[in-house]
Amino acid sequence: MPEGKISIIVPIYNVEKYLYKCIETICNQTYSNLEILLIDDGSLDHCGEICDEFAKKDSRIKVFHIENSGQSHARNVGLRAATGDFIGFVDGDDWVHTDMYETLLKAAVEKNADIVECNFHGRKEKIPDQMAEKTEITLCTRDAIVRQLDWSIASRYPSTSVWSKLFRRECLNEIYFPDGKIHEEFAFLCEAFLNAGQYVYINKCMYERTIRNDSTTAEKFSSRAMDKIFVYQMRNEMLQLRGEKDLFELSKQQEFMLLIHYVVQAKNSRLETEQQMLENLIINQKKCILKSRLPIKKKMQYGLFFINKNLYYKLKGRT
Repeated sequence: MPEGKISIIVPIYNVEKYLYKCIETICNQTYSNLEILLIDDGSLDHCGEICDEFAKKDSRIKVFHIENSGQSHARNVGLRAATGDFIGFVDGDDWVHTDMYETLLKAAVEKNADIVECNFHGRKEKIPDQMAEKTEITLCTRDAIVRQLDWSIASRYPSTSVWSKLFRRECLNEIYFPDGKIHEEFAFLCEAFLNAGQYVYINKCMYERTIRNDSTTAEKFSSRAMDKIFVYQMRNEMLQLRGEKDLFELSKQQEFMLLIHYVVQAKNSRLETEQQMLENLIINQKKCILKSRLPIKKKMQYGLFFINKNLYYKLKGRT
């Protein structure tokens, strides 16, 4: 049995329907040296009481009742309180297989890896590649970042989630999620990978994700979607400051892929302020966009936008 304490951070908000199973599957892990941090983010249902009930039965559980501030803030509360050698995350409406953390920790110790990830059920889209069950892939973390940032690589790993991963504590020191933002993982993960040395992916589904129509990331396009642009820009700035020129270029390409999509979404949703912000971002980066390595189809879209944005909107409205 590998050694080391694992801190598992669970942000919780109005998920009482799922919470019992979530906490039970964490408590019943085959690896028992756990610290379970339940962050009740101002839930309006009975989540707070459920957390307190479990804490009375399991001394490994610590409950934090905070004012509602969003998932990113709740995760940061957990990060600041965590004392484990390794850090994991579980969303309050999901659940985990009983051997998940023992399996991930064993791989981390045996492969001297700083970040280990497993496969999961509950994808919104079809898995983009084929891989035999239980296959293990080991990469240096910089190559893992490239796989995550490069639009031309269709791969299941590394995912853009934190909950499918186990992190060695050292690679998360002084790293926090952008407070109050959704899509917060993009900046967090990139910096964590840069601080790490080795990454392992295990193609075994050990995390069960719940797809909900009322979750923050499933809602219709709104002003909150702009958080993703903000987080991408945070990631860009971090990569620039660290002198990661190649990774910065890949990160900018992801931003450009998103901008041309979001500006149409904003117009169709009649969000005039957001549409204007996006148009300004696009126009101010015209040279960089046209010089980038975007796919031809995207460059053609941008080309039409720069020539006649009204025609571009009209044509996109037909598709």
